[in-house]
Amino acid sequence: MNRFQPILDGVRTRGLAVLLFFSLWALVSCAGNGIHKGRPPFSFLESSPRGSQVDSAAMTRLLIPADQLKTGDVIAFWMGHGEALAYLRRGVIQKVPYEVFQYGHLAMVVEAPGQPGEKRLLQVAMGEAVNIDHDLGYLDDKQWVVFRPPHGSLDHDRLEHFVGRVTTTASDPKRAYDYAGILGWKNAPFQPEEPEHVGSRYSCATLVVAALHYSGYELDAVHRGGRLDVVTPRQVVGSRGSVRD
Repeated sequence: MNRFQPILDGVRTRGLAVLLFFSLWALVSCAGNGIHKGRPPFSFLESSPRGSQVDSAAMTRLLIPADQLKTGDVIAFWMGHGEALAYLRRGVIQKVPYEVFQYGHLAMVVEAPGQPGEKRLLQVAMGEAVNIDHDLGYLDDKQWVVFRPPHGSLDHDRLEHFVGRVTTTASDPKRAYDYAGILGWKNAPFQPEEPEHVGSRYSCATLVVAALHYSGYELDAVHRGGRLDVVTPRQVVGSRGSVRD
């Protein structure tokens, strides 16, 4: 008998066990079509900071139709594992966040500058400028949840001003998406106080944080000042904030 045979048998057995594990994992992944909690270890990155503000308050999670959305509402988009994996098999890498995180994208309901009552979605994605190109009809064929800031926490005039400013400063589709931020290296300015503080690149998550901050609702959503922090949509909507005077 080959003296190495027991070792080879052990390696083969462990290899089959690993193969079986990943096969079962893939089957479970394909079967899931509901909202999920993300994939370890990526889901471990989604913890929100624990703020020290005594008067802090979280956004309220709502399940409402699009015609009940209000200016300032934050939209968190999600996909089941099966749907996200179907996109990934076709090479649509933009859907990776939907597979590894609970929410894959954030947008914010705003009014188009100079057009009172005209609700649009403020958002940014890979290869796009920060934009308000889509009205609420964009939500019709997608899966999403609403997170509403506390009543009276937003200055709508300042929010409109931020929209006009950021769609100008971050209007270059080749530069507007903050790739350094989504890799956790350094996130773009997410606490603008004045027009000159509004940045030229954002991720979908830091864009929402910046818009809320400029408008008066200061979220404690980012670790370490934005350095070495992958700011995910769930991290944003799960954080608490305080209303600035």
